[in-house]
Amino acid sequence: MSLAAQQRSVSARSFARRSSRVAHPRIVATAAYKSPSSVTSADTLQALSRMSNVVPDTLMLESSVQPKAATVSSLLLSWVLANEQLGMKLYQNAIAASLNYDKCLAQKGDARLSCQLDKALTNVGALLSTQIEGRVCTEIDPRLAKNKDAMLSRAQSLLLLYAELGVPQDKLILRVPATWAGIQAAAELEQQGIATQAFHIYSFVQGVAAAQAGISVVQPNVGRTRDWYNKNPGVIRDPNGPREDTGFSSGIDTGIRLASELYGYIKKYHPKTQVMASGLRTAKDALALSGCDYLVLTAKVMSELEATSTLQGYNSGLSAAATADEDGLERMLSPAAAAASDLADIGPISEAQFDEMLGPCGRELLDQGLAGLVRDVETVL
Repeated sequence: MSLAAQQRSVSARSFARRSSRVAHPRIVATAAYKSPSSVTSADTLQALSRMSNVVPDTLMLESSVQPKAATVSSLLLSWVLANEQLGMKLYQNAIAASLNYDKCLAQKGDARLSCQLDKALTNVGALLSTQIEGRVCTEIDPRLAKNKDAMLSRAQSLLLLYAELGVPQDKLILRVPATWAGIQAAAELEQQGIATQAFHIYSFVQGVAAAQAGISVVQPNVGRTRDWYNKNPGVIRDPNGPREDTGFSSGIDTGIRLASELYGYIKKYHPKTQVMASGLRTAKDALALSGCDYLVLTAKVMSELEATSTLQGYNSGLSAAATADEDGLERMLSPAAAAASDLADIGPISEAQFDEMLGPCGRELLDQGLAGLVRDVETVL
């Protein structure tokens, strides 16, 4: 049920009554024997979470790993409202409470609905902030994605709503689509000490421009990037390899490559910015980016990783070849490797260069992504 529909059907009195109530590790001989009892066993999800911050893409009521971060968006609100799990009632009540927020009721029309949307986001975000170690990422209304000043205004509104709920600013991060306007708005917020995240990144230039702007987190989407190239075989995916439409396969996973190259470039030239890989559809995807700052995982992928044990905790003169912390998995990405790479600095990016370098994949997927975000908002409203 949308917020508007709930507004019509739920009175203040009725609401008051309701609210009262995978990759295989390599094996090598060890220099010193460790008994099985001296090393704690771990599943692959636990091992991966010690290399990367694992972020569930939905509310995870049960998991062997405490989420390091969480994201609240219109899509999440829709999912909560439609979910019948018992554990969702707390979040559903938080959304319903936004309908009776006096500052929203004092407004009319679209302004009231937008206010109630922000209030619902912050009510749910405040709950999530008590359940995670890191920050809650909150989406700025995507309908404003090409209007820098409007995004800045809504960002301040979200921060005020969170402040009323007692959530400190250092527990928050605001999320904007990686349009040119979105990146510029995020740059101004960062200058004010407000952490931001750029998402819907499907091209190298988006991630680099965001890092140059000082954005705290950039979020490339692996799955959608891969899908686009698979559907467009005539587009060169590897400058050093064959065109797909010649009948030859380059063997390049364009989604994994985008996330890996952005990680390498950003860690080398803009190390304060973190990379969050999303659109990871399989355990193999997640393990291919082990060591990335953040990995957004579905419940299905998390379950797959939890069901797979590493060799950590098993010793009989053999052990898993891994990183220094002996997690039993190979680290694919690291700041040290990025710093030692031969990636060249491409220099400051202008708006004209951004538009040109966005490319057909970035442009098409960004437009599609924005349209989807707007639909998510309209569904909730």
